[in-house]
Amino acid sequence: MHLDWKKRNNPQFISDNQIRGIIALSMILAVIPFFYFFYLACSNFNYNLPKFSEQFADSISVEIVENEKTQGIYFISSGISSYQFFQEAGFETLPAEDFLLADGMRIVFKGEEREKEIIVSEMSAQHRIALGMRLDINKASREELIYVRGIGEATAKKIIELRERLGKFRDMEELTQIKGIKDKRVAGFRRYLYVDENDD
Repeated sequence: MHLDWKKRNNPQFISDNQIRGIIALSMILAVIPFFYFFYLACSNFNYNLPKFSEQFADSISVEIVENEKTQGIYFISSGISSYQFFQEAGFETLPAEDFLLADGMRIVFKGEEREKEIIVSEMSAQHRIALGMRLDINKASREELIYVRGIGEATAKKIIELRERLGKFRDMEELTQIKGIKDKRVAGFRRYLYVDENDD
């Protein structure tokens, strides 16, 4: 009893919680110099990202594929031709004919040394949606529609059936003909889907 009283009233006594607090504080103080050194090192280190690797306003996205593996997605200014891009990016092979690059384009190099054949197609739906590009609802397959947020297998099937019945969609609002799809839901789909008005 007398010993307990001395512990509670002795100003030199340190509780377990206080010991843990001191240890934690010591660890924090020990780590601070490392963070400071890391901050100084980073602030003095200039890291240049490879050309065409950063997305910017009004940029278009082009996917390059070699030996059936995506080598990268490049972000370039609109109006750039294939010759300009390949030369600036350091590619040795040029297509037989020059052409303007378009958003969502997929360029495949076929052959051992990437020297013979260049095939131009379109990026997959997954890549397009991930990059913020919308899909043409009149061209999207059922599998592609499923990648759109809010569209499952059943809804994708109904969209395809309605498209076949109409011939093609002329306005996104036509989706409201499907039971369960209202204006609010159509508004959400507009972030991922569009109707190409120039497609006659």
